[in-house]
Amino acid sequence: MKPLLRVLLMSLLVAGLSNLMQAADAKTVQTEARILLNLNHFPNDADKKALQAIMDDKATTAEERTVAQALMNLQHKVSDADKPKLQAIVDDKAAPESLKTISGIILSVNHAPTAADKEKLQKLAS
Repeated sequence: MKPLLRVLLMSLLVAGLSNLMQAADAKTVQTEARILLNLNHFPNDADKKALQAIMDDKATTAEERTVAQALMNLQHKVSDADKPKLQAIVDDKAAPESLKTISGIILSVNHAPTAADKEKLQKLAS
């Protein structure tokens, strides 16, 4: 009986931690999507502060940090240095779809996201 109880408790603990991590991931993705949704040539000062907070947060994943850095560096279009990093996220089968979407949009941005991209971002931002 005790081993079964231990397994159940561990399962609950893992599920709880997983939900907390997903909630943190969702908040980061929402923030990045909102910044990109409202982008006009480059991120404003408030956006840059939010992106820096994402990059400084220890709970931020490597992919989220890459996206935040690419947004921070964006000046009318993605920087040449960030292109391969974002493309790697797009091509990574294990990467979350939300980050693949944002990465793909950043790769195609020319001053601002397209209307179709804004629809995708709106879904991620809410």
